[in-house]
Amino acid sequence: MLGEAAADARRVVGEAHYTGCRVRQELEKLELWLFRAPRQILRELEAIHPGVYLIHNDAPRPRTAVDDLRDSFDWPALKAEGVNANAVGPTEDGYLRVGVLEDVEGAQEKLDALYGSDVVQVCESSPIITLSGSPGRW
Repeated sequence: MLGEAAADARRVVGEAHYTGCRVRQELEKLELWLFRAPRQILRELEAIHPGVYLIHNDAPRPRTAVDDLRDSFDWPALKAEGVNANAVGPTEDGYLRVGVLEDVEGAQEKLDALYGSDVVQVCESSPIITLSGSPGRW
């Protein structure tokens, strides 16, 4: 049921206001982040799935804006600046999360200078490991 509620929320809210969601199994609810959605949309969500949503209508930007930031992420230029990123993607609540292998604080300062404060959340991430060899063989 929560999967259906998530699909309905994205459809009702639209790209201009949708930021993200996550299932809260322990509460049997869908936590939903929106960017400045009008009251009419909030009422419509409650009408189609009463009591299902935990709504935060204070996300800093819609998902489309975060996706645009992700798509424009300049890996080589940032690596040259000392930002050793290995993961980039949106958060449910409207930020660009950047995983780095080292120097989280330094990377956060550099990305804040580039994108502005309160746009990027830097976290430490593990190296990505790939297996090589012939397909089907370990």
